[in-house]
Amino acid sequence: MKRKSQKYKVLAIHIIGEFIGSTLFSLMYFMFIARYLDSEFEFSFTVLAFFIGAAYFVSVYIPFHTYRIHIIPFISIIRALQKKKWRIILNKIPAQIIGAFAGTALFKEFMTLMNSEVDIMDMWSYRLEQPSDVLFFNLLVVFVLCYAFYILQLLFKSLNFTSTFFFALVVQALFIFTWQVSEITALNVFGYLSLIMLEGDFDFLTNVFWTIVIHLVSPSLLAIGIFYYIRDRYFNKNRNIPRSTSGSITQNYDV
Repeated sequence: MKRKSQKYKVLAIHIIGEFIGSTLFSLMYFMFIARYLDSEFEFSFTVLAFFIGAAYFVSVYIPFHTYRIHIIPFISIIRALQKKKWRIILNKIPAQIIGAFAGTALFKEFMTLMNSEVDIMDMWSYRLEQPSDVLFFNLLVVFVLCYAFYILQLLFKSLNFTSTFFFALVVQALFIFTWQVSEITALNVFGYLSLIMLEGDFDFLTNVFWTIVIHLVSPSLLAIGIFYYIRDRYFNKNRNIPRSTSGSITQNYDV
C-alpha cells in the first residue's frame, strides 16, 4: 500500500511540474514577444531570442529541479517511446494543454490590465498561403527538435543540466529562423492554439480538421518516425540511451 501511495505521489508531482512548466513557458514566451513588439520597450531581436531560449530552460528547471518537464508534446512522444511507457503521453500532454492555456490566459489578462494594444500575430510578417507550406515548415521544425533532442542524449550519455542547456539553445535557434513566418507553431503549439481560441482569431486557419492534422497529428507521426529511425541507426533495437549510474539529482530521466 505504501509503495502504491508513493507511486501516485510521484505521478502527481510529474503532472503538476508539467503544468507549472507549461504555464511558465507560454506566459514568458508571449510576454517577451509582446515587449519586443511594443514601441515603449527597446531591446534587440538578439535579446528576444536569448529570452525565448532562457524561458524554455527556466520552465524546465524551476518546478522541481529534476528536469522531468517536457513542455513540447513531441518530446513527450519521444520519451514515451524510449521508455516504452505510453502513460507518459497520457499524463504529460493533458498537463501541457492546460498549462499552456493557463499561461496564455495569464498573458492576456496582464496585457488587458496594462491596456496594451500589441497583437502577437503582428510578428508574422511573412505569411504562408498554402496549407502544404505550413505543414512542411512545421514538420521541419519538429524534425530538428526531435533529432537534436535524441542526438544530445547520445552525445552526453545522460540527461542532465548540460544537455538541457544545449537543447534550450536549439529552441532559441529555431525561434530565430521561424518567428516571423506565420503558423509555425511547433515550439509552442498549445500556446499558439490557446491564443487563437482566446482571441477568437481563426482567420489564418483553414479549418479545424487541417489545423489538427498540420499542427498536431503530422508532427506527432514524424516524432515517432524519427525515434525509430535513430534507434535503428545508432542503437541495437533492445538498447536504451546510455545513462550515467551516478544517481545524481541532476539526472533528467524524463526529458
